[in-house]
Amino acid sequence: MTSEQDYYLYPEPMDMRKGIDSLTEIIRTEMLRDPYLTNGVYVFMSRDLKKIKVLSRGLRRFELTLIRLDEEKFFRPIFDEKLCCYKISWSDFVLLTEGVQKRSVIMRNIA
Repeated sequence: MTSEQDYYLYPEPMDMRKGIDSLTEIIRTEMLRDPYLTNGVYVFMSRDLKKIKVLSRGLRRFELTLIRLDEEKFFRPIFDEKLCCYKISWSDFVLLTEGVQKRSVIMRNIA
């Protein structure tokens, strides 16, 4: 994943049992995005904030990554307003997936 891609965060907790097919359907119907575009990266957080799933589109394939923290929790971003998804910056994606504990991070929709 690179800074050249577009990153979208689903704002609600996600059932981590969902696979590629279920997540692409959520991207299409709830996030109102096209999961088949090759530059899209979609981030889903678990309710307990210990897991994140990252779905991206490669060349002729989907890639699904599960990130699970051993002891810490991912921070839950504070959003400016209720939207179906949030386009976030590369730096916010890195901050989010590294499991950095921040108490006052506010992510703004950059779309």
